[in-house]
Amino acid sequence: MELEAPVRGLLESYKSMAVGGLNLLNPEDLSKIRAIAIQTDLDLSDGPIDGVEISDVVIGDVPVRLYRPPTDGDLPLHVYIHGGGFILGSALSDELDGLLARRALDAKCLVASVEYRLAPEHRFPAGVNDCYAAFSGLLADAERYGIAREVVTVGGGSAGGNLAAVVALMARDVSGPRIALQLIEIAGLDLTDSSRAWRNPSLGHDSTREADVAWNDLHISSPSERVHPYVSPFFAPNLEGLAPAYVMNAEFDPRRDECEAYVARLRDAGVHAVSRTMNGHIHGSSMLPDWQPARDWRAEANAVLASAHEATLAGRDVELPSA
Repeated sequence: MELEAPVRGLLESYKSMAVGGLNLLNPEDLSKIRAIAIQTDLDLSDGPIDGVEISDVVIGDVPVRLYRPPTDGDLPLHVYIHGGGFILGSALSDELDGLLARRALDAKCLVASVEYRLAPEHRFPAGVNDCYAAFSGLLADAERYGIAREVVTVGGGSAGGNLAAVVALMARDVSGPRIALQLIEIAGLDLTDSSRAWRNPSLGHDSTREADVAWNDLHISSPSERVHPYVSPFFAPNLEGLAPAYVMNAEFDPRRDECEAYVARLRDAGVHAVSRTMNGHIHGSSMLPDWQPARDWRAEANAVLASAHEATLAGRDVELPSA
């Protein structure tokens, strides 16, 4: 299958952003690649987002950006965790404002985007702990933020999808707040990159196994941590009791294999889980602003969230679309 022009352009941009001779352990080089990665001119709103209130708060020590649609009363909470390979990205950079304002409107919820600490300055478990602290802290102060405490979902893309899955694991492990749905998009869930896809480079792959492992290793302190369940959720020994999961994959993303394997393990553990492959996509192409399949991806994610929020508010089990 031939990739469409916008997707080919995205692959070219990945090549141009390749760190090459940059040393990500050098603060000056790291600052350069972070500046290149931030795109505040993206419009991912997919239509009018009038009336969405955007505000910045601090939960404990963790900055969080809130998106509240123009609706009276308490709202479901959706905790969103941005991607960027644990190293790039920011909840406070404005680049996600259109995407998350649209999500707040379409899914009829308060969206909370977490500004977690980034590697390599802050390695595991710093970012993981920030995400969980924001999640639990918002719910602990639900009345102040107008949150319907009984309805919370988590989600994120790429590294953010990994962290969303980890938050769901942590909530289960510590008997924390009940999560209605985990919406996981293009996530690396096995940071050993051991799947067949990673070992067999193919059309549309955004990185090599060697480069991806080296990048992800900046998130951890030693290779032995690659299989820690809060680094690679795929290696959690027990997945029983986790929140339902809708896992969205790109057809040509090497991470697709590990996402599908994770969904299979969730199902074996009795968890309601769906693996959804979006045809024609590569890693990150769901964030293309002017490509209809990307708009379709974003609309589907928001529709799944809206359905989960509605069902949970009504006291019903969450039902997920079949793949």
